Amino acid sequence: MSHAAATIDPHPTGPSAPASGCPYQSGSGTTTDPCRDYLGLREEEPVRWDEDLELWFVTGFGAATELLRHPALSSAWPERGSTPLHAAAGGAGGDGARTSGLVRKWFMFNDNPAHHRARKLVAPLFSAERVAAHQPFIEGLVAELLAADGDSLEIMEGLAIPLSGRVICRILGLDAALAPHLEPWALDVAALLVADYLPEVVSRGHAALQDMTALIDRALEGELPEGSALHLLRQAHRDGEIELQDVWATATFLIYAGFETTSTFIGKAVRSILHTNSWERLREADMGLAVEELLRFDTSVQQVARLATETFEVGGQKIAAGDLVLIMLGTANRDGEVFDRPDHLDHDRRIRRHLGFGFGAHYCLGAGLARLEARIALEGLRDKWETLRFLEPPRTRSHFGITALEHLVVTGAQARP
Repeated sequence: MSHAAATIDPHPTGPSAPASGCPYQSGSGTTTDPCRDYLGLREEEPVRWDEDLELWFVTGFGAATELLRHPALSSAWPERGSTPLHAAAGGAGGDGARTSGLVRKWFMFNDNPAHHRARKLVAPLFSAERVAAHQPFIEGLVAELLAADGDSLEIMEGLAIPLSGRVICRILGLDAALAPHLEPWALDVAALLVADYLPEVVSRGHAALQDMTALIDRALEGELPEGSALHLLRQAHRDGEIELQDVWATATFLIYAGFETTSTFIGKAVRSILHTNSWERLREADMGLAVEELLRFDTSVQQVARLATETFEVGGQKIAAGDLVLIMLGTANRDGEVFDRPDHLDHDRRIRRHLGFGFGAHYCLGAGLARLEARIALEGLRDKWETLRFLEPPRTRSHFGITALEHLVVTGAQARP
């Protein structure tokens, strides 16, 4: 589950800088790293000012770790984090406010005490005990999704999307039949977090949020499973602890984050494994270690933003109050000063820490659930397929600044019973 979201395309014009030292082999569908656009930033200083976008890029692991918990950086960038792209398009309000009023209430875009108060309310839903209790359901769902005897599988539509959608519906207390609606909503909200300087993105994003809040309102009027997120939020509202807008904000955030980043990561994980021709090595690996390495190698959330509230120095650079800072998690996770052969996928790598779920107070609340879903999904694939390869090259599509992994068809020899 996401702890934060991308804010702006680091290359608005879309260059495709070549990656260096990537281990991809011919026959894997492509020969360059899917992260090449982000990895190109490693050619620059680990903390550098971008004149065009008028913001800081942070790509070094050490600097990223420091800044993710720096007291002079605020997570409330949607309140006043506009860029020259917004000024040129008139896409931000006169006060610099971005996205939407509802998104600006998401607790991941708030600082303490508001962040702590909202996070504390739903944190019990993601305790180790509560997450473990979902394991039988997730195992059964993966078995159901992989039960077909066909010789190919579309990973996104056949596994990643229905799995993450139905799991987050269960967490929230929503009918599983609603899961198919989540993907288009999530994509439009994701685009709103990245390219809200485009009028169509704002229109689509706001419409998706309205549809989500309407769904939440209908659910709040009916019976809800005791202990579900909506049951908990409704009770807090009835007790006067939170406003209705807080219910909408927390629920829409859980829907978006619980679905979009988990489904994306499962797809990316399979792509990375097959892209590096390492399926056979995965079959012998400790899946817990492998999932951590896959999170490091190509995480769902490539970047998070912060806004400087006072002037300070980091990495030999002076960041001024009011500056927007873009912390490139994916690039930091490929820092050669921290990780040996960082562009190589090593399923046996023992990682002390990566930034796939962020760091500090805003560390991903749903990290344990995302790990569990990914591990069970990969174990299900490993049990089903003795060998696995791309049936055709993976296909992505651009959705208003978001690169969505659209089509990922695999085939191979199924394992003997």
